[in-house]
Amino acid sequence: MVKRKEVTDILRSAGLKPTGGTNHEHWTDGVHFTQVPRHREIPNALFEKIKKQAGIKK
Repeated sequence: MVKRKEVTDILRSAGLKPTGGTNHEHWTDGVHFTQVPRHREIPNALFEKIKKQAGIKK
């Protein structure tokens, strides 16, 4: 499990910006788009999918 704060910090450092959302926070950089659920912890498998959608290769 990964803390939500860590996920948002990684997305922000990759150049993505939050654009709103209700149950999920939407993140985009104009090319890539992903959603982050508003839970305290994100499962590792979901975190990997979020990184892939965001174009992060780590």
